[in-house]
Amino acid sequence: MLKTSRNILFPWVTGLLMAGVLVVPGCYALLTYWLAIYGLIYAKSFLKDVWRPSLSIGACPIWIGLIVYLFIGIGLGLWHGYKGAYFEAYLPMVLAPFILNAVVAARPPLAMLWLASATAAILAGLLACYQSLYLHAGRAIGAMNNQIMFGDLSVVLAMFCAFGWIFGSKDRHPLWLRLYLSFGVVMGLLASLLSGTKGGWMSVLMVSLLLISFALSNWHWSKRFFVAAAILVAIVVLVWLMPAELVMDRVVGGFKAAHIWFLSGQITDGSVSIRLEMWRQALNMIADEPWAGWNTSGAQLELASRLNSIGAGNHWTQVENDLLQTGIVHGIPGSFSYLVFYGGLIFGFSRIKMRQAHPGFHVVALSMLGVLLAIVMIEFGFSVVVLGRNAFRHTWIVWSMLLLGYLITSCSFKHKNRN
Repeated sequence: MLKTSRNILFPWVTGLLMAGVLVVPGCYALLTYWLAIYGLIYAKSFLKDVWRPSLSIGACPIWIGLIVYLFIGIGLGLWHGYKGAYFEAYLPMVLAPFILNAVVAARPPLAMLWLASATAAILAGLLACYQSLYLHAGRAIGAMNNQIMFGDLSVVLAMFCAFGWIFGSKDRHPLWLRLYLSFGVVMGLLASLLSGTKGGWMSVLMVSLLLISFALSNWHWSKRFFVAAAILVAIVVLVWLMPAELVMDRVVGGFKAAHIWFLSGQITDGSVSIRLEMWRQALNMIADEPWAGWNTSGAQLELASRLNSIGAGNHWTQVENDLLQTGIVHGIPGSFSYLVFYGGLIFGFSRIKMRQAHPGFHVVALSMLGVLLAIVMIEFGFSVVVLGRNAFRHTWIVWSMLLLGYLITSCSFKHKNRN
């Protein structure tokens, strides 16, 4: 009876918290802690039901990436004498095994992932419309404290909805669910566009093309090309219908600013050219302190001083690039841990599919989604410090562990049936 009640409670609570990640302040953290506490309660089954099955299906690189990132990051934190707030950034990674254990212990239906992602995307789109189009507040921010986080994570939700729609069409999901997921795709993209976040828009095109290729893999290339072109035209039309100051003006202005910077090094905007200049300064700073880095406060002061000396102001404290920020703060060891962390997730999820003798569409879809999630985070990292923001860290780890949990239960179930 207890097992039945926990399995009924888990998807409802988890789904509601997932749905509120972009529209309820702090909901992404509540989701992490809820899953971690649930997984801790049933921790006695971790070795048998999670650890060994995860290794058997090929997820070892994921654990290696997490361990290396934690070991080097926490070690450098102790070396530099950081206070407790620094180590809080590693909490989602520390809790990752318990989050995964919660998913495997409760075994929620896969529909929870698709429904919660679609609801979260729809709520994000509705709130973005309310903020930008009704209140005329400019760039939509959702319940975040940063437009970039809101826009980028809206793209992630749209990507999950698109995958759910593709999976549903091949797994005979009911029509209402596929329509709901389609609406989630549109609303997630709309939220991103209304946020005015240029950094995530490249991911929209990249993910769209990959998903089209994946969904229509059995079609003739000419039909795939026609569908891809139609979807890209639809995206262009959606962009065209958005307020010019939030989308087209920002795109054109960004290209102009980049062109001027490459020609003269002049900083003409607070988005593109300033980032290019910060990246240049970051490379110089890494060359000056390559091994242990500048530490956080030292990096902030040095970057502000260098930018102020060229007339860019002294209010910039980060280079708005994930890899370069890691490099200037923690040197080459920090950059190495960053690359191993990302590489572990990408290689681990792709390896799960390769390790299965006859992977079903279910396994292929979830493993590919795990790979794409890491890839879009890399792309986001070109314009924002992904691993330096709580919303990114919590959402990325939770959604990755959800995918890994579904893969473990699917592959383990198949193995048991085979035996």
